[in-house]
Amino acid sequence: MLLAEEEKQCACCGGQLHLMGEDRSEKLEFIPAQIKVLEHVRPKYACRTCEKSGIQTPIKQAPLPAMPIKKGMATSSLLSQLITRKYQYGLPQYRQESLFRQ
Repeated sequence: MLLAEEEKQCACCGGQLHLMGEDRSEKLEFIPAQIKVLEHVRPKYACRTCEKSGIQTPIKQAPLPAMPIKKGMATSSLLSQLITRKYQYGLPQYRQESLFRQ
């Protein structure tokens, strides 16, 4: 937060003020938890030559990122949040579910 040029003049003599230091202040702001959907796009590749010749076309695709639960939607960060709330804070799962709906 800088002073405007007209404010950089001395109120006593009208001389130019110079920078002699700075004060810093920190504030804490709470940002509520957010759940985001992460979408992984994996293109599929096939051989046009094999398709034209009638051979069963091999399809290649990059593997999915490693997940803690196979074919599950929850990432490790969501699972750690659920487990922490359940066992450290004693928050039942039905109450966590209602919090997520909000």
